[in-house]
Amino acid sequence: MNLAKNVTIKDVAALAGVSIGTVSNYINGTKTVAEATRERIDRAIEETRFVPNRAVRTLRGNRTHTLGLLVPDAANPYFTEIARGVEDVARSRGFVLVYCDTAGDPVRQGVYVRNLAEMRAGGLIIASATAEPPDLGDLESIGTPIVVLGHEGMALTSSAVIVDQHRGGFLAMKHLLDLGHRRVLFAGGPGGDLVLKARYEGAMLAIEAAGEDPALLQRADAVGRTIRERSELADLITAMRPRPTAVLCGNDMIAIAIVNKLIRDGWSVPGDIAVVGYDDIGEAQLAVVPLTTIRQPAHDIGESAARLLFETSDDPSRPHRQITFTPELVVRASTIPRS
Repeated sequence: MNLAKNVTIKDVAALAGVSIGTVSNYINGTKTVAEATRERIDRAIEETRFVPNRAVRTLRGNRTHTLGLLVPDAANPYFTEIARGVEDVARSRGFVLVYCDTAGDPVRQGVYVRNLAEMRAGGLIIASATAEPPDLGDLESIGTPIVVLGHEGMALTSSAVIVDQHRGGFLAMKHLLDLGHRRVLFAGGPGGDLVLKARYEGAMLAIEAAGEDPALLQRADAVGRTIRERSELADLITAMRPRPTAVLCGNDMIAIAIVNKLIRDGWSVPGDIAVVGYDDIGEAQLAVVPLTTIRQPAHDIGESAARLLFETSDDPSRPHRQITFTPELVVRASTIPRS
C-alpha cells in the first residue's frame, strides 16, 4: 500500500476491510470486536504504522488504554505470572499494562494509586500491601473500574478475585502434622500482610482441628526481601532451642532461600528440617531440593481479574462479584515422613 505521511483511521479501515466505526470501537474499547476482525485491524495498523491519539480521548474526559497492576513484591515470580495473565487479556482489548511494585509500603501504594488516577488509567487490579482495605478514593471518584486480589473475609467494596488462603495454610500445616512434626516455624516477611496473616491463621486452624497445642507453631519474619535477608531465617531456625523440625514458609521465595542456606551449612532437607513453601512458582520444582508447596493458579488468577475488570468497564451498572480459587497441596522432596 502506498502510504501518505499522515495516516488516518480511514486508511486503516480500508486496508482491514471494515468500517471506520469498527476500527474506532476496537481502538477505544467501546464495543466488543470479533477476534478475526481484531486481527485484521491489528495487521492494518502495523502495515500503515497508524498511531491512535490516546491523548485526545483523555482530554475529552475518557480513560486511557492503560491498566494498573499493583503488587507487594514484583520480584516474586508468582506475581510475575499473575501479570502475564492480566496482560494476555489486556492486550486482546488493546490495553497496555502498568506494573507497579508497592514493596509492601502503604505510602508507596497510595502514591501509585494517585499517579494512576492522574493519568486516567482505564482500570486497576491491586494486591493490597496493607492489613486494611486499600484507600482507592482517588480512582473511585473518577469511576475507574477496580478489582482486588484478596482472600476470603476481606472487607471489599469492589469486584475481587479471592484465593482461600486460610485453606492453603490449613493444608500446609496438616501435611506437616500428618508427618509427625510438632515443632514448626512459620517463616514470613515484609509485604502482603493480609495474605500472610490468613495463611498463618489457616495453619493455626489445622492445629486446632488436630487437637494439638497451638504453641507448637511459632513465627519469625525476614527483615527484608533480599536473598540474604531471607537466608538469615535459616540461621535463626538452627539456633532455636528446641530446634524446629519443620518450616512453613509464607511464600516459595522465602522457602528456597532457607533451603539453600541450610544445605550450604551442612543441614539435610528434609532429613534435619522439612520445608514447605507457598505459591508453586516455577523454581519450586527445579530447586536443589524440589519444594513441597501450596499451588495457586497464578496465570488463571490474573486472567480472571482482567476479565472481571473489563466486565465492570463494559457495564458500570453491573453488580460487583467475586471469583474464588482454592489452593492445593503439592508434595515434593522437601518433606518426608518422620521415623
